[in-house]
Amino acid sequence: MNKALLCVGVLALRASAQQTDSQAPPAYQLMRYDEDWSTLSDPSHHSDWLDPLKYISFGRTGWYMTLGGEIREKFELLDEPGFGVGPVDQNGYLLQRYLLSSDFHLGSRFRFFTELQSGLEEGRNGGPRPTDLDRLDVHQAFMDWRISGPETDGVTLRIGRQELAFGSGRLVAPAEGLNLRRSLDGARINIKKGKINFNASAIRLVTTKTGIFDDLPDHQQTFWGAGFVEPRPFWKIANIGVYYMGFDNKKSIFAKGIGREIRATFGAHVWKHNGPWDYDDEGVFQWGSFRGAPIRAWALSEDGGYTFARFPFHPRLGFQADATSGDQGQGHRSLGSFNPLFSAVPVWSGPSALLGGINLVNVTPSVRLGFTRALTLTLESSTFWRESRYDAVYTAFNTPLRPANPNASRYLATAPSATWAWQATRHTFYSIIYSHFFTGDFFRKQPPDRNVNYLAAWISYRF
Repeated sequence: MNKALLCVGVLALRASAQQTDSQAPPAYQLMRYDEDWSTLSDPSHHSDWLDPLKYISFGRTGWYMTLGGEIREKFELLDEPGFGVGPVDQNGYLLQRYLLSSDFHLGSRFRFFTELQSGLEEGRNGGPRPTDLDRLDVHQAFMDWRISGPETDGVTLRIGRQELAFGSGRLVAPAEGLNLRRSLDGARINIKKGKINFNASAIRLVTTKTGIFDDLPDHQQTFWGAGFVEPRPFWKIANIGVYYMGFDNKKSIFAKGIGREIRATFGAHVWKHNGPWDYDDEGVFQWGSFRGAPIRAWALSEDGGYTFARFPFHPRLGFQADATSGDQGQGHRSLGSFNPLFSAVPVWSGPSALLGGINLVNVTPSVRLGFTRALTLTLESSTFWRESRYDAVYTAFNTPLRPANPNASRYLATAPSATWAWQATRHTFYSIIYSHFFTGDFFRKQPPDRNVNYLAAWISYRF
């Protein structure tokens, strides 16, 4: 641990010392394959000691390779991960993640992207969770073939292992908050026509194993979908995305039972992230079958705020509200439990990810203070309820945490939290999060009902 942190610190100091303002470098992206470093073909645009790794020419125009990576060291404490059920952990544990990518551009038509991932865990009571440990594996390996048209207006086919992120991440995301990021195997086609971006995918989730180069696609789960995004069609103030997703899981687990789930999802996403007012709204409807019975489920989400740019510390007052449907119990033939599919883990219940996005109502007011452009403090308080008294409380991995109890309260917990975030340099990011769950009437009537402390502190270095 000490050696890794020392290495990150030395790299950060060296990068900071050599950074210049001669050329604004491209920003690092959540999806590393979205980065475009072609501007560094001109050495005069180099502003960082690692820039030579971002454009390694093969001697022909448009033929080059980019190398990238990430080191993340994270301390995490979750003292009562099951609100009193399971192993207690008062000391915390260390999570480490290492990523190394290569991006080969062979002219304007072909591209090959690969990424290795290693995730390690040390010191957790009860051992590593399924998303903590994978010693070394191929996380991404895909080929892009630009079938027709230029980059801004054409058709591209992507085949292989890849990360996916749709919209707000409420349904499909790479799970950045976990120690191991999520990937999928399959094919995706992208069509750009002016400002409209259309995508269609057919993929399988990659099953994570703990060994070396042993991850395989999960043949019990199949996912397909299509959608489009159009920037600012409504009076040039909002972006809109509309999508359809299909999901087939041969062994889904809900409070109602275990069986095959074939689910269709239709949703609309509207958002605006610039200017004093910002918002991110989404509505989702799901239908299909579970063990031969119909599925009828839904979700509504709103996340908005206002930034007072002229005030000291530029405070942003925010408000988030989410509601996902629950089942109405064994007396109803249809399944009403929403399925958040492959969502970003913190999106439904905050960074601790103690609760999953099934049968959940969440209301979260917040305030964010910007001490500098790179250093922020966010204070928020989330309150959680069950949407239906007849459905279970679920984990972030879409499995029941506590059984349904129609006689117990809907009120689950209130969780105030504080988050420091500091983008210290172009490469280095620090964050500290603390949250405390005060359990509500549901847990008190269905004990154990332990309050929960969550603490996370990490440093990441990207290049």
